[in-house]
Amino acid sequence: MIRPARDAILSIMLASLLSIGGTRTATGGSNLPDPATAGFAEQLYRLDCGHSLANDESVWTPGENVGRSIEFSSTCWLIQHGSQWLLWDTGVPESALNDPKGWSTLPKLIVYHLDRTLTDQLAGIGLKTIDITYVALSHTHGDHIGNVRLFPNSTVLMQRAEYAWISSPDGDNDNVNQLKALARKLLGTPEHLKLLEGDTDVFGDGSVTLVSTPGHTPGSQSLLVHLKNSGFVILSGDVVHLEENFEKNTVPSLNTDKVASIASMDRIRRMIDTYKAKLFINHDKAQSDTLKLLPAFYD
Repeated sequence: MIRPARDAILSIMLASLLSIGGTRTATGGSNLPDPATAGFAEQLYRLDCGHSLANDESVWTPGENVGRSIEFSSTCWLIQHGSQWLLWDTGVPESALNDPKGWSTLPKLIVYHLDRTLTDQLAGIGLKTIDITYVALSHTHGDHIGNVRLFPNSTVLMQRAEYAWISSPDGDNDNVNQLKALARKLLGTPEHLKLLEGDTDVFGDGSVTLVSTPGHTPGSQSLLVHLKNSGFVILSGDVVHLEENFEKNTVPSLNTDKVASIASMDRIRRMIDTYKAKLFINHDKAQSDTLKLLPAFYD
């Protein structure tokens, strides 16, 4: 009887430690929903969170397209679940609005521009930043977390591996080192930070599931959303940047782990098959331009 009691006490102590300073940990492991019983989110909105021009496509397609410029979209998504709202990524900082010089995560490679602010787009459907329950981050590159600090009351959801990585020692790739430094600056120390370990069912009914897809960064994640009329939708994060990359298993040079990147793409393929899901690729401008934009929505 002594050992079980001791183990229980240790578990309570660990849980208390993990909750110190407003930071909590949720352990999800592999927690994907049953497609036959998953609940539904009401609405899924696409927000324009910037667009960019890169001067060397081969960074994302190693061995091909050297020196060729490429345009990318930057997309945020807003999900309604009952009275709660989840924002997926926060896009390019609002300070970049209509700045002719643009804004950059890596100035020698890519420049971002912003035509509409996130707060104005939310206001277009009657929402304020204080109305957002959760801000879920696919990963910590600056074009995905540029406006996190606009949501101080929201619970920020990210993988523990990602949070640890941005403070880890620098490696050999200078671009990756710059991205980590920028991430630390933009993220700061969210008051309500919930660190995740693996797949996580956000609302407890299988309607919105964060899916661990490491490789682009150590704690990258994607999002599985179930809608009554549109079915299952997978929001890519940066598990893949272009549809052609997905077809060819092409891994960008900025990714931190090539093997993990390919495994994560394989996982998304299996999920597409299991859930008969649509894949919305965040940075694929050709695809993004065909998708509904707020105030239109998927339901």
